Amino acid sequence: MPASAPGSPGVPGTPSLLRAINDRAALEALLARGPLTRPQISDLTGISKPTASQLLARLEDAGLVVRDGLREGLPGRTAELYRINGAAAHVAGADVTPARIRVSVADLTGAVVGEHTLPTPAAPAWTWSPGWPRRWTRPPPRRA
Repeated sequence: MPASAPGSPGVPGTPSLLRAINDRAALEALLARGPLTRPQISDLTGISKPTASQLLARLEDAGLVVRDGLREGLPGRTAELYRINGAAAHVAGADVTPARIRVSVADLTGAVVGEHTLPTPAAPAWTWSPGWPRRWTRPPPRRA
């Protein structure tokens, strides 16, 4: 783990900065690989197993990770699996075009949990009317 903050060589990192860097590395590993055990997180991130235990307890208390069963059938002790808690946060995106409005909502893992598309009614375009006072106007109605 780097001993200094990015962009400031020679300046030691604070404990809270190092915790944040380790937390992020663990979350990225869980997002990329799915459920992992504490030893796997330790190996993938390069942190010690005791640090991985503290990190997982911190992330679990924050609601960002949840226990996801046990890994059995391998040599050694049975290990608990941890995974990202997708319900911990959500993001929404909207795509608006002249023909429709589409909104999607995804959870923390990127899984789409809801979407809706609404067609937009056809309406005459707004145009800029020069002169004072400046204002937006609709084009005149078309005559048959």
